[in-house]
Amino acid sequence: MEYKKNVKILDSTLREGEQQAGVRFSAQDKIIIMKMLEDFGVDIIEVGHPGISEEDERICTEVARHASKAEILMHSRANIEEVKAVKRAGADWVGIWASVNDISLANKFSNKSIEFVSSIVKDSIKEAKKLGLKVRFTIEDASRTDLNDIDNIVEIALESGADCISIADTVGILEPKTCSNLVTYLKRKFNCQVEIHLHNDLGLSVANALAALDSGVDIIDTSVLGIGERAGITNLIELSVILNQLRDDKRFNLKLIPKLSQVVSTATGYYPDELRPIVGRNSFTHTAPYHVKAVKKDPSTYEAFPPSLVNRERRIIKERAKLKKPKLPVSLEVGVPFVKGASELMYHRDGPGIRWVLLDSRIDERSSFYVIQRFFNDSNTNNKEKHVDKHIHNCDSAFIFWGHEEDGTGLTCCVQVGDQEKIVYSPATIFIPAYTEHSYYYISGKGKFINIVLSPEYNESLTKKPLKIKFDNFNEEGVVIYEDFVSS
Repeated sequence: MEYKKNVKILDSTLREGEQQAGVRFSAQDKIIIMKMLEDFGVDIIEVGHPGISEEDERICTEVARHASKAEILMHSRANIEEVKAVKRAGADWVGIWASVNDISLANKFSNKSIEFVSSIVKDSIKEAKKLGLKVRFTIEDASRTDLNDIDNIVEIALESGADCISIADTVGILEPKTCSNLVTYLKRKFNCQVEIHLHNDLGLSVANALAALDSGVDIIDTSVLGIGERAGITNLIELSVILNQLRDDKRFNLKLIPKLSQVVSTATGYYPDELRPIVGRNSFTHTAPYHVKAVKKDPSTYEAFPPSLVNRERRIIKERAKLKKPKLPVSLEVGVPFVKGASELMYHRDGPGIRWVLLDSRIDERSSFYVIQRFFNDSNTNNKEKHVDKHIHNCDSAFIFWGHEEDGTGLTCCVQVGDQEKIVYSPATIFIPAYTEHSYYYISGKGKFINIVLSPEYNESLTKKPLKIKFDNFNEEGVVIYEDFVSS
């Protein structure tokens, strides 16, 4: 079958993403991410599983209330009460799921029969249709399920009123050929709407997504940065750029990619590595001399597409990295801190107090982060003007204020983070997410200021692209208002 440009993209960042270890979204975070996903161009947004708890139902209800463009889907087990929770929360779609292979029947349904599972699937789908919901039925672990069992449960789901059949590669074992075969089989046998949910345990989710799309799939599940259970699922950002460049599918607002990825990173604490396609720090960095020479003449020599397509900038490093001391085997080394004025840093002046460099690549070439400590003493702090301009790091950082008194009191400074400014009295700690404008300055007292930046080279961690989102609660139509401040 030929690739269809009308294939719908479902984003599951707000549901599947919460299955990534340590991730839980507040209602406000979900609303902001949902609005960005709508602006990005996804068709369906899966916002959560309201049947889990009263709190989850409340969050899902609030999020659904602010949708304006995309259809809203919520998760449910094959359980009538959970289906009712989805209806109460205001979804357009309910995503009912069940698994019918032997390993699932034994471990998830306590050795109940396939007939039992088929019965609760039938009842839950009929209830959903009675309530006026559109129904997606997902065969969990379909990639390890016998085709006869798939046929039987699909027939039951369709006869009960399911609008879409989703096949989940729950443990990520499909490859493009087997993925294509499964989609083609279901499309030909049942002639129904087919969705696919692909996990990335073997790193094949995007390749499998392309195979599914070329085999006639109707909907494909994604998440921003591919976040999700274990190794995650198909990456929305990578898939959208591939479709734009290789399939002439121009529907997505690719300029929003830096902001979308930064917002999800801030909300989850997950930052993709520097080699990650499209959003990784080094995705558009050129350093080999013959690469640099060619790119200066024609960037397409070593770029699949211009970084401006996704609101990124090209970076050229003219000098080859210097040869350093061996890092292996790991040895115990003791570094020696040294005094150095802050004017060695961009956006900084020497200012009051004495600044010590405690750790960076100069103290230990193996270091992956930077630490300084500045001592303030009333006797040597006559210059009380602002000594640090607002700046932005592409990594997380932190300020720590500790006064000279035994309990840490005694130091007063001012901190600016984004548009907020506060007088800070020690002891105090300020966490600063990546891509957030910030600064500080000394006001009075005695004590020390510690700055930690998760980069071994301070100046190289600086960027001109802030993560800065303004929103004034909700407008009269109930839509969250935000403005894009990520520069192009």
